[in-house]
Amino acid sequence: MISPVDFSKKLHELGFETAVGVPDSTFKGLISYFSTQDRFRHVIAANECEAMGIAAGYYLAHREPALVYMQNSGFCKTLNPYTSMLSEDVYGIPALLLVGWRGEPGQKDEPQHKMMGRIMTDLFKVMEIEYSVLEESQWESQLTSARDYLNRRRRPYIIAVKSKLFAEFKSPQKEESRAAMTREEALNIIVENTSHRAVFISTTGKTSRELFEIRQQKGQTHGSDFYTVGSMGCASAIAFGVGLAESDREVFILDGDGAAIMQLGTMATIGHYKNPRLKHIILDNHAHESTGGQPTVSAGIDFIAIGRACGYENVAAVDNAADLKKSLQALENNGQLSLLAVQIKKGSRSDLGRPTTTPQENRDAFTGYFRQ
Repeated sequence: MISPVDFSKKLHELGFETAVGVPDSTFKGLISYFSTQDRFRHVIAANECEAMGIAAGYYLAHREPALVYMQNSGFCKTLNPYTSMLSEDVYGIPALLLVGWRGEPGQKDEPQHKMMGRIMTDLFKVMEIEYSVLEESQWESQLTSARDYLNRRRRPYIIAVKSKLFAEFKSPQKEESRAAMTREEALNIIVENTSHRAVFISTTGKTSRELFEIRQQKGQTHGSDFYTVGSMGCASAIAFGVGLAESDREVFILDGDGAAIMQLGTMATIGHYKNPRLKHIILDNHAHESTGGQPTVSAGIDFIAIGRACGYENVAAVDNAADLKKSLQALENNGQLSLLAVQIKKGSRSDLGRPTTTPQENRDAFTGYFRQ
C-alpha cells in the first residue's frame, strides 16, 4: 500500500503546495493526512465544481498547479469548469486531478457506482483529458510524469486511484462534540414522533443505511422512505419534487451537513416556493462521516440563519432528545415550510449494514406507497 505521508512528501517535492477537493473513501488516509500536516494549504470544498474553481484561481495568482481530489461520480460535476474554463481551448489552466475509481469493473461495489465505474475512462477520453491509473510499484515516477505534463501542456491531468491502494492514516483525536445524540438515535426519535402518513427522503450514506435498519428493527414498511443511495446533496431537491404532487402527506428531508452544504442553493429554491408540507431536517455532526470522518465547514456556519434568509417560515435548532421530540410534535402540524437543525455526535455502529433491497425495488415501493 502507498503511505499517505510518503505520497504527500513526493507531491511537495514536485512543487505542489495546495490540495483541494471533496472527500472520497478511496483515499481517506491521504485526506486525513492533508488535514493534519502543514505541508499543504488544504481546503475541503463544498462540491467538485467549486474545487476546480479554487484550483483555477490559485494557479492564476501563483502560477503553480493545485492538487484536486474527488470521487469519480463527483468528477462529472467538473465537466462545466473543465470544458469552459481550465481546458486549453479557454484559459489553459493546469491542475492534477486525483480521481477515486469507485465501481471499477470486476470489483464489488454499491449500485450507484456501477455505471460511473464502467464508463469512467471512456469519459476521460471523450473530455480529451490525459490520464493514468496509479500503480503501487511506480507511483513516484507517475507523479513526476504528471507534473512534467502539467508544466508542458498547461491543462489538467488525471490520476485514477483504485480502492485499497492508500494506507490508513489516523488523525490525532479531537475534542468530541457535546451533542447528546448519535445520528441513529436521532433517526429513531424522528421515526417514532412523526405521522404514519409522512414520507421520508434520506440523504446518501449512513443516514439512509440507518433509516433502513430502523424500519427493519421495528418491522415497518420501507415504502414510506426513499433512500438516496448516490447523488450526494440531491435529497432536498428530490423531496421538493415529491412535494409538487397533490397530496396531504408531509415530506421530510433527512439531510446531512455535508450534503446540505454541497447543494446549498436548493434551500433558496425551497424557500422561495414555500411548500408548507416540506420539513427539512439537517443532521449535523460537522463531518463527511461516510467517507472517513473528514470535517465539513458546518461548525462555522448557521443553518438556522441560512434557512431564515432563504425563506423558510419556521426554523429551530436542537441538540438533545427531549427538545427534538418537542420540535417534531410542533413541526408536523404547523402548516409552514420548516427547517430543523439537529446537532449529533460523529459515529455509527460497527455492524451497520446496507439496504437489502435494490434501488429499483425502493423506487417501486415508494411510488406505490405515495399513491395509497
